[in-house]
Amino acid sequence: MAARHLADGEPLLPTEDIKSNADELLRHLSNASGHARFVLSDKQTGIEIELNEDVFEIFRQALIDLSQNRAVQIAPISTELTTVQAAEFLKVSRPHLIKLLEENAIPFRKVGTHRRVELRALMDYAQRMKRDSREASREMSREAQELGLDF
Repeated sequence: MAARHLADGEPLLPTEDIKSNADELLRHLSNASGHARFVLSDKQTGIEIELNEDVFEIFRQALIDLSQNRAVQIAPISTELTTVQAAEFLKVSRPHLIKLLEENAIPFRKVGTHRRVELRALMDYAQRMKRDSREASREMSREAQELGLDF
């Protein structure tokens, strides 16, 4: 079967063949030792390229998603999303996202009447929210200990 060439931004929808291949690769990866060396090999040219840990982790995560019948999409961090896509990414409602944009919590640009949000801006916002949440949780725990509360 020939490889499909995906258009920009088109997700890879798992077929039964893709899911089966991803399952098989994951089985082999899980059997590998902690110091395994992973190499891509071109059978025609004999060229082999060793994967570094970061590239390998991207590959592994994609395989996990495909094996669980979830579509996979790799996008540059500069990709611009619609407000519907951005809301889905943050797992919030579109009206809530619009409110965040209008409050300048997340930078965006307008294309005509439509808002576009960079993936990088969404990732930065999500990281800020996680950090703020962790800090608030630590502060609540500290205050609870000072008050002698146990939870």
